[in-house]
Amino acid sequence: MRDHRPIRSISVSTRKQTPDPHSTRSHRAIIGAAILLFAVISAYLGLVIITRVSSIFFPGNPLTLPSAVGKVLPGVSTGDSAIKDRINILVMGLDRRPSEGQAPTRTDTLFVVTVDPKTKSTGILGIPRDGLVDIPGKSGGTFQDRVNTVYENGELGNYDGGGVGLMKQVLGAPPFNIKIDKYVLIDFKGFEALINDLGGIDVDVPDEVYDPYYSETEKPGDYLPQHFYPGKQHMDGVTALAYSRIRFSSDDLDRIQRQQRVIFAVIDKAKSLNVLKNAPSLWSKYKDTIKTDISDFQIPGYALLANDVKDNVHAVSLGSATAPYTTAQGAAVLIFQKDMVKKMVDSLFVDAPGSGPAQVVVTPEPVKVQVQNGAGVEGLAARIVSYIIGKGYPANDLNPANVFDGAAHTKSEIIDLDGTHEKNGYLLASWLKIPESRYRTATPAERAAITGGASIVVILGSDTNFAQLIQSPTTSVPGG
Repeated sequence: MRDHRPIRSISVSTRKQTPDPHSTRSHRAIIGAAILLFAVISAYLGLVIITRVSSIFFPGNPLTLPSAVGKVLPGVSTGDSAIKDRINILVMGLDRRPSEGQAPTRTDTLFVVTVDPKTKSTGILGIPRDGLVDIPGKSGGTFQDRVNTVYENGELGNYDGGGVGLMKQVLGAPPFNIKIDKYVLIDFKGFEALINDLGGIDVDVPDEVYDPYYSETEKPGDYLPQHFYPGKQHMDGVTALAYSRIRFSSDDLDRIQRQQRVIFAVIDKAKSLNVLKNAPSLWSKYKDTIKTDISDFQIPGYALLANDVKDNVHAVSLGSATAPYTTAQGAAVLIFQKDMVKKMVDSLFVDAPGSGPAQVVVTPEPVKVQVQNGAGVEGLAARIVSYIIGKGYPANDLNPANVFDGAAHTKSEIIDLDGTHEKNGYLLASWLKIPESRYRTATPAERAAITGGASIVVILGSDTNFAQLIQSPTTSVPGG
């Protein structure tokens, strides 16, 4: 049964004419020329507008044209101005039974998906439903309750933006500080239909899970016992939902881990069926069971973006950043440990991730990289190569060297010799704490001077404290 006991702890804070049939030939020629000119101008303005708004309709995959076009047709968006901003999508699974219709209800599942077009990676942050949060009051101040009550409070309390608006406020404040760009709401039946239309999914179950009293309706005596054994299990929509929701002899943190296993199983099945190529038709089929602010026009762009990042997905749960607590009213909740939450959120949502416990693992593309020592520190390039290998970059694709021009460099840079390796360039920048603005395409002179067969050259400059970054002793290695 759902626990509807409120958490009452309060903390208050501040707050046209038609052409003349007797026109002469010259008049008709003038009119014809004007029409032609209007058509040309309209086409040009249309091109400008389309390339500008496509970044809105196709996030991460806007319509762009070669840079040379921008020089001839000023105002037209070219490849140089393609959008590269990450997108954060709030996903909420509603704890709504079929008998409840469209009534506002609590969220049974809550996570945020962050997509980074730069590194072509995706992070999934699971948020425990029993986590205690500060919720803004309608007349000022805040009150505390479980995070799974936020959506329902927002809907029933007629907050600005409803339940989604209130959830954005809560997640946008400490300790989360997550800006939400889009949202998706789905209920039980929508979830089951999606899984069934995929033909079911295969989930690797690590531990036995059993619930003799599981029920979708929660009506007295209406039980649908569920038993999952360790190993690969094929699940249809009903069983996948049950596996995601069971709480019997387990807790909220176990549920998040099971939900994330289901998410990865769905991703694997979708990839095997190549469903993203049919995203528009799929969307038209399911949009009535899913509530979202992603428009029909944006779906093709999101599908393209999803296809780019589908092979680099990393999921974490804030469960490890919580501690159990019992309120004065006897409610069992989870308290978020603020410092740990910040580290985990930063590791997924900040463009230059740190060394937090949830460091995103991204698979680099096979691109040769040469690390050049321009800082004048003996052996630095070799040590940085070892550091990058430790991050997961293939050792055979890395080699250290002295800087190509023999000069001292006061600025660290990442130089892409042909300008086509953005993913690896931004990934290296994040690992080495080099500003993304320092990733650039090589000049013709640099391409002629740099040898060694690498596609990317990392220049280690004296402006970056690499010794502190890698935290390893100085060693003397020839050639670096």
